[in-house]
This record gives sequence, structure tokens and C-alpha cells, in this order.
Amino acid sequence: MKRILFLISVPPGVIEKYLAIHAWSNEMLPVRLEELGASVTIKQWLDEDIIESLFNHDVVNFFWAEDYIRHPSEFAQFLGGGHCPLIVNKITLVRWNMHKGYLLDMQRAGFDIPARSFPLNASSPVVVKPSISASSTNTHLIPDIASLSTDDLAYLDSCTKGLFKSSLIIQKFEPEITMGEYSFIVINERLSHFVLKRRRDGEFQCQSKFGGRLRQVTIEDIEPLMLFTAKSIFNMLKGLFGNESTGRIGYLAIDGLVTEDRPFVLMEIEAIEPELSLEFGGSDELLSLLIGN
Repeated sequence: MKRILFLISVPPGVIEKYLAIHAWSNEMLPVRLEELGASVTIKQWLDEDIIESLFNHDVVNFFWAEDYIRHPSEFAQFLGGGHCPLIVNKITLVRWNMHKGYLLDMQRAGFDIPARSFPLNASSPVVVKPSISASSTNTHLIPDIASLSTDDLAYLDSCTKGLFKSSLIIQKFEPEITMGEYSFIVINERLSHFVLKRRRDGEFQCQSKFGGRLRQVTIEDIEPLMLFTAKSIFNMLKGLFGNESTGRIGYLAIDGLVTEDRPFVLMEIEAIEPELSLEFGGSDELLSLLIGN
């Protein structure tokens, strides 16, 4: 019987808040794994006996560890321990993906990311976010940096007081986000399915917790150059983190949007606890990866 450990960042009772989110597809994994004969344990990676638990399981994953962003120092320390070789995804990839400075690595590799340089006296909107964040937590849109609102000032005050526990990223707002953000789901190093995430009217973020909607798209809906770029991003990651010494990449979500002059603007790579939209596909492949079939 395969023993599978789900690492979480909050006490087990609090995890029920995630189970109440019907659109959060990762919620189905423990039940499906148990139906397939696996033994599933859900445990905080912050627990004092976590090292012993790691070695008492066959497979360890971060699918439910979303709130790691509330403990960035502790999480980095945990990742630096080199405790368990059986974690999916591998620690080297998770450590790299934890800090959004990875976007600069991707830019240096030739991929488009949201612009970071702009005149400070411009009136164009900007997005400010912590460099360690997930699901747009504490992400804020400033519509006009030349005319800050009360909400803008309150957010910036939180930044200066260090309440977000990480450095900040300032990006020029990409208006094409209103047309939707594409998510390329990779499972077991295979491009599994595609999802278009659309924002709710009045919102600039497209996550389901902000009222965003998901729609599956087919490969015929994807422009060839956008598909080529997304595949190139994954091939780069595979070269960095999917070699013989680190093992295969178990799962990824590569999110980006299309602009008039850029075929794919990389918004985010999610390799820790992404929304994999398993209701649209890939669940059998992921379950097979976890139980070793």
C-alpha cells in the first residue's frame, strides 16, 4: 500500500476551508488516492516531528501547502534541509519557484514577462505584489501612481511596515489580462490540458476566489507561436530541474497572456500548489504518478 503524505501549512482543521471551495480541484486527490488503495496522511510541514513523518511515507507532496507564504522564512528553512528525496515536485524546483525572482531568470532566458521599467511619474497603472505570494494574495493594483487613493496608501503602508514578510515586485499592469489568462497544465512532463481563466467584471485578478471563471480550451484554440513559447518554457525548466539527478517534474502550471505584439507574456510558473484544473483532464495521469503505476 503506497503511503502518501500531503504537506499543509495550517492545522488540519483549518484545511476544511479549502474543501469548501468547490472549484479547487486539488481537493479531490486524497479521496481518489484512498479509493485506489493508497494510505493518505495530511500533516503540517511545521510540525516538530515532520522529519520522521517524511521518511515514513513513500511519496510527499505540496498540493495543499498554499499558506506557506505566511511562513516564508520557516518554509525556506524547511526546503533547505534536504530531508526527503521522495517529494513531488523536487525541492530544487520548489525552492526556485518560491520567490518570484524566478521571473527574472526567465526574462534573461529570452521570455517576455510583465514590464518592470517605466517612468515613475507616469499615470499608467501598476501592480504591486510580494515576491513570495500565491493565488494573488496581497496583490494590489494601483490605477494611477501619480494620484494614490486611500486604499493605495493603506497598502503601501503595509508594505513599508513589512507586513507581507517579503520584498516587493512592481510590474506595469498588462491590460490584456481583461481578455483572460491562459494556463498550460503539465503533468508528469507531458502537456496535459489548457485552461483560459477569465476575470469577473470589476476585478483585475482571475483566480476563482475573486470570482474568476475557468474554461477549457483545445489545442486548436492556441496560437502556434504561443504554444511553441509555452513548450519552450517547459523545456527550459526540464533542463534545469528534470534531469537524472533531480528526477522528473511531476506537475506545473505555466500561466501567461497574449498581447498585440507579444505572443506569450509569462505571468507565473506554479510548481508548488497550483490549481491544476483536474476537472478538465490530467487526473488519471497525476494519480498514476503519485501511486507509482
